[in-house]
Amino acid sequence: MKLKTQNIKSSIVGTAQKKIWIATALIVVTILLVSIKLIASPNEEVRVQHHPAQIVVPESSLNTVHLNDDSYRRLGIQIATVKRERLENKRVYGGEIVMPAGGLVSVSAPISGKLISLDKNPLKPGAPIKLGQLLYRIQPIITADARANLVNALADAESLVNVAKSQVDATEIALNRAKKLLQDLVGSQRNVDDANAAHEIALRNLEAAYVKKNALHQVVNLGTVEPIDIKSPQSGFISNLFAVTDQLVSAGNPIIEISSLNTLWVRVPIPAGDLDTIDEVAVAEIQSLSAKSGAPSIVAKPTNAPPTADPLTSSTHLYYAIQNNQSSLRPMQRVSVSLKPRSQPIQALTIPWSAVVFDVYGGSWVYTQQSANVYERKRVFLDHVVGQQAVISEGLPEGSKVVVNGALELFGVETGFSH
Repeated sequence: MKLKTQNIKSSIVGTAQKKIWIATALIVVTILLVSIKLIASPNEEVRVQHHPAQIVVPESSLNTVHLNDDSYRRLGIQIATVKRERLENKRVYGGEIVMPAGGLVSVSAPISGKLISLDKNPLKPGAPIKLGQLLYRIQPIITADARANLVNALADAESLVNVAKSQVDATEIALNRAKKLLQDLVGSQRNVDDANAAHEIALRNLEAAYVKKNALHQVVNLGTVEPIDIKSPQSGFISNLFAVTDQLVSAGNPIIEISSLNTLWVRVPIPAGDLDTIDEVAVAEIQSLSAKSGAPSIVAKPTNAPPTADPLTSSTHLYYAIQNNQSSLRPMQRVSVSLKPRSQPIQALTIPWSAVVFDVYGGSWVYTQQSANVYERKRVFLDHVVGQQAVISEGLPEGSKVVVNGALELFGVETGFSH
């Protein structure tokens, strides 16, 4: 009986301990859950604070700028109307200034010798040159073989002088005899005239023989020859120097190159697909790439030039002659060339070129006026530009009002950055 009572007590004690352990575990779990919740609650509040509410922008307000009266006055907004105008359908291409055929002249040494300059300032590339200007004098050089030949020529010249003297003496005797006979009324005037003519011819031959003898004597005995002048065959600029003062040059070797810049050619590469549409006999309008807006164009006339083409770009070259008296253009300079097509003038929608703005992808846009201070950005497709007018193919109807002054400022207001 006692053993049974002890077993019952032990079971009661074990059950009580289990309950205590379970209660303790529940308390611990409750404390942990409360702690976790208390720790997570501030993070949730912070997370909620850093997530702003989503702003929904209606599609009708995209690409639209609203200005107040003060901003409108500060930006100086100016408006123009899209018009349909009759325009010359000109084509604009890139061109290059080149030297014309025959515009570059090379001056060569006429004989072998030493160059002598009479100018204190030596010639330099880029210096202007006038027609007939004295460039150099060349002092001929006599070689040993040439000197030996000249000695023989001097002996022949001396012999020729002696023969000429004998002829002069003989013709003088014949002339005196003819005059004596005429005085004695035995001869005739005709014989006197014939004798006088023969005597004059003999005198001229003697003079020529003396000139030849003196020249050869100077070369052989003194070793010098009169220097030869080398003059410029045309006006222009020195483009290259191949020899300088006191330099020995051989006969036929180039000394200097002179470029004439009064007349230049413009080489225009035309794509093969556009060649049949260009009026090749019409004049072209040339403008420098650095020319200011509205600057007058230079008229260039078509010229006959050797036909050239570029197979890499599938283009054919057209050449135009241009007068460059002021030397404003230079060879190898890039220019803008406007050519007239064969087609008639066209009717096209135009807007001022200043109204067009470009995005980072190269897209073209304009700002249209919706109301007094509301402007909407719209996409336009450019066909080409003629002077200060841009021809558009799509994007705006005729009569639309676009911003021509202040478009870039509106673009910066809308996008946050400008050109």
